[in-house]
Amino acid sequence: MFKSSVPAVPAKTTSVRVDSSVVLKIVKHVYEHYPVQVCGQLLGFEELEDTKELNISYSFPFPSIANDTEGNASVRSKGMIKYQNDMIDHLKEVNVDANPTGWYVSGNMGRFFNQAVIENMLSYQNTNPESVMLVHDVSKSAQSGFSLKAYRLSPAYLAVRKEGKFTTDNLTKNELSYHTIFEELPVKVSNSHLVTLYLQSIEHKPDYDHLNISIDSYLEKNIEGIFDSVDDFHYDQGNYNYYQRQMSREKLKIQQWQQKRKAENNARQQQGKQPLSTEEWKSLFKLPDEPSRVENLLISGQIDQYCNQIEEFGSSITPKLFAAQKNLEA
Repeated sequence: MFKSSVPAVPAKTTSVRVDSSVVLKIVKHVYEHYPVQVCGQLLGFEELEDTKELNISYSFPFPSIANDTEGNASVRSKGMIKYQNDMIDHLKEVNVDANPTGWYVSGNMGRFFNQAVIENMLSYQNTNPESVMLVHDVSKSAQSGFSLKAYRLSPAYLAVRKEGKFTTDNLTKNELSYHTIFEELPVKVSNSHLVTLYLQSIEHKPDYDHLNISIDSYLEKNIEGIFDSVDDFHYDQGNYNYYQRQMSREKLKIQQWQQKRKAENNARQQQGKQPLSTEEWKSLFKLPDEPSRVENLLISGQIDQYCNQIEEFGSSITPKLFAAQKNLEA
């Protein structure tokens, strides 16, 4: 089911429509295993001619593995692939849309910027370029409303991945940054007419949670996540700084050798002898290879995710705090 190459055909769908039954299954699966990260399969079909929507009509969870703390590292294992294929075969027998359209994953506190998620998403997009990743964040949903977002690896990331090297030059040439690792697609939740009628008939009680001004652990955990990510960033940046120092030393040696060879050739020319090769340094010196910048991109993307969550949470809680302060002063 999975391949290691980069998808050759670009995605054409520009939005995602999710059936409400799929949303309920995802929420139930994620909530029951919170805070452990879990994932599952998405099935559906594409509408490429009219709306260019990716319709997700069915889903099923992947079994949890005891030693898989992140919940997604084993998606590409042989046992899990066999499980997926068996489930899809059974669903075909009962006339369920059995076209794989991606996967879903729980993103507790927005933590989904890691190499395992990238590799899994790449495998799905290689199988079906229209595939997406749905991310449901329980902690964010509890603070600022239901959170369900759809992502897909961006063309910029796929272009760099196709070249095989995440060097600074390749990132610059393809305009890839931590902002453009994923591209986000708008998500629409669709209900049947009966479900819509039922929702309209439900008595809506006043929601007083919006008046809550307590700053709970959500903000604290985001700040702790930033601290951890910054430590990882400094460690990765230290490795890159070491590479730059090594490169500077080698270039200095090469420059000194070239100056020496130039002086030798000037002396040989005065003696009427043939000059020596000035390209011999390529066999005498070896420039260090630039370390991959992919880890730096992922860490930067995760820090940006934490900052965005703090900004969203702060924008909703700050006016309440100022309002409460004015009432206390009155």
